[in-house]
Amino acid sequence: MMIVIASVAVAIVCFIVYTLERRSKEAPIEWIDAAKLSLFGGLITAGVVFATSTNVIADTMKNMDIPAVQDMFVGKPSW
Repeated sequence: MMIVIASVAVAIVCFIVYTLERRSKEAPIEWIDAAKLSLFGGLITAGVVFATSTNVIADTMKNMDIPAVQDMFVGKPSW
């Protein structure tokens, strides 16, 4: 549910910012451009929220072999 709320909120904000920018220049609103900006803003937000809120990151971090990685950085450089 969080993905939908965040995506819709960002899409609305994108639309508002676009219309304010067009009004400040006294230019007509291009509805196709407004739709594209809102749609892609919402899609990108959905992807970011999905990637950062699922258990995929936690599961990936649990499976990493951290001591093996840390062994590379022990001691002084040989050069």
